[in-house]
Amino acid sequence: MPIADEDVDWVNLHVCQRMKARRILRNMSQERLAKALGISYQQLQRYESGKSRLPCSMLYRSALALNVPVTYFFDAILADHTQGSEQEPDKATLLAARNIQRLPDDDMRQSLLNLIDDLACLPRTGKRS
Repeated sequence: MPIADEDVDWVNLHVCQRMKARRILRNMSQERLAKALGISYQQLQRYESGKSRLPCSMLYRSALALNVPVTYFFDAILADHTQGSEQEPDKATLLAARNIQRLPDDDMRQSLLNLIDDLACLPRTGKRS
């Protein structure tokens, strides 16, 4: 059943955003996850966007398909709700994180993370070179 924007449940939205992030980090398409869940990819899109409520049984199947405990979907939920949730990472950020995880060398991974931290602290000039 579709949910009106004003009726979006913050718990459902948090859980579904975590599901989407995990799917992307695992390099899994919506089609592949939807097939594993026995639903259409359109229905998965509705869950991931918070437009439809995710049933408990689907949450359980999602945990199995994404190889995480069910509790994974609830991580940091209280912090997000009480502190005003941060914007969820976009797809490019999630793909970058996935690729950083794949780097075989810990020192290389740490150097890249340090570089990203340094770049994030640079003042914005509004110009691109």
